[in-house]
Amino acid sequence: MTILVRDGGVEDAEGVARAHVQGWRESYKDFLNAESLAGLSVEERFRMWSDILSRPDPTAKFLVAEDVDGTIVGFARGGAVREKGTTPLDTESELYAIYLIDRVKRQGIGRRLAIGVFDHLAQNFASAGLWVLEQNFSARSFYEILGGRPTVEQRLELRGQTVTEIGYRFEPIPRS
Repeated sequence: MTILVRDGGVEDAEGVARAHVQGWRESYKDFLNAESLAGLSVEERFRMWSDILSRPDPTAKFLVAEDVDGTIVGFARGGAVREKGTTPLDTESELYAIYLIDRVKRQGIGRRLAIGVFDHLAQNFASAGLWVLEQNFSARSFYEILGGRPTVEQRLELRGQTVTEIGYRFEPIPRS
């Protein structure tokens, strides 16, 4: 399967919203209750992504993965740490999100997305971090293969459930 990874923009908000909701439902079906996942809304994610992508941020990198039909099947976004000075990650930058729908996983696309964002971050930052659900062992393995080290954990409310997230730190930031 041929997948194009390219810079994304506000014009991709609807496709990203669809991939985001589908990615959550597929990736978190074993960790979050069905009601929470059923309550995800493409319209709400579309508004969220339209707002985020309409505000240029030179520290951020946003990549989308699309199939030969132009359907967005994944995306990744990272930039300066969102809560500078207060995040327990203690990193300068952060991989905010990376999602793929199931049918394109384990083909190297996630790596292309992550490394594409990390290449951008490494130009301006010495360290990067991210948060992942503790029970998401496949994602955790992926981040460890990329050189991430689990450093901290936190509990939070996520869609009506209390979950534990593991913070991963990348220093140096991996590059292509």
